[in-house]
Amino acid sequence: MSLRDGARRIRADVVTLVRAVRDPHTPRTAKALAVLIVLYVASPFDLVPDWHAVIGLADDLVVVVAGLAGLHRLIPPEQLADHRARVEAGRPPLPRGRARPLAGAVMWLVALTALAWWGFGWIAGA
Repeated sequence: MSLRDGARRIRADVVTLVRAVRDPHTPRTAKALAVLIVLYVASPFDLVPDWHAVIGLADDLVVVVAGLAGLHRLIPPEQLADHRARVEAGRPPLPRGRARPLAGAVMWLVALTALAWWGFGWIAGA
């Protein structure tokens, strides 16, 4: 398998999971886990700070991989197979709506808040 094929497969799996989480028949625990994964990745707080060279970034990877494995266990296999077949059939992965701009705005707000927090702490400490 080439690197490009691997990237396509990962993208297809992520799109499949996103479609499955947006499905109204998906269990609430799976939806809650997906929200927690996104919040952990988007939050400025980590289990191990990112300025620790390898370990700081590896904890993010471990949390995301463990969360995705948990999603695979929580979503019923037949539902996951149905969404995978729809993605492979080439149907549009995500409907366009208000969620994408809202998510972008929230991420910018979190980033600016973290920057302001750091900046005020640096000024107060100087």
